[in-house]
Formats: sequence, structure tokens, C-alpha cells
Amino acid sequence: MIVAYSAEEGPSVRTENEIAADVMGFLPVDGNWLSLERLLEELWRIGPTASSLRALFAVFERFPNDDGAGVFWSIVHGIESLPIPYEAELRESLARQHSEMGEIMLSRLERSQ
Repeated sequence: MIVAYSAEEGPSVRTENEIAADVMGFLPVDGNWLSLERLLEELWRIGPTASSLRALFAVFERFPNDDGAGVFWSIVHGIESLPIPYEAELRESLARQHSEMGEIMLSRLERSQ
């Protein structure tokens, strides 16, 4: 859990599930992906668990031919740096919806083994 400060609201506590829900509901506005980048930074700061993987891979599923103006690489590098297994969830994601970034992750994972 982290404490985030807003000038209007003061301190607020956000859980991993709350942040993951915001990631799941994210939509770029006028091609701007920076608010997703901020959500990812918030998630990486708290040290996400396997429960966030579905939300992260869902971004790839919702935008299968996109890289989020480079923001999706934050998802790739963030997941790869986690001390949790993610291959099964990645394969399930690709079974639900083929995505370029999912394929890139799978290729990187297979080459590292």
C-alpha cells in the first residue's frame, strides 16, 4: 500500500487492487498514454503481486497492435523484473487475444530459458 498526495484531496491510500482496476479501465485521451505510465509507476512502487498480472496483460489484449506510444514497454520491463512466475498468465492472455507486445514478451521469455 502507498500513500499518494493530491493537492485537492490530501493524502489517500491506494491498494494494489485499486491501481490494477484503474489500469484495467484506462483509455488514452487524444493518443495520450501518460496517465497509464503514472498508474504503472504507482504499481511498481508498491511491488505488485501476481494478482496484478491479469490487469497488466489486459492492456495488451485491449490494444493488441499498439505499443502505447512506448508506455507498454514499461509493462514488459516491469513484469520481467518481478520475482513471480508469469508465463502461464501470459499464455492465457495470448489465448484470449493475440497481441504484439504479448508475443514479444513470450519470445523474450523463451530465449531466456
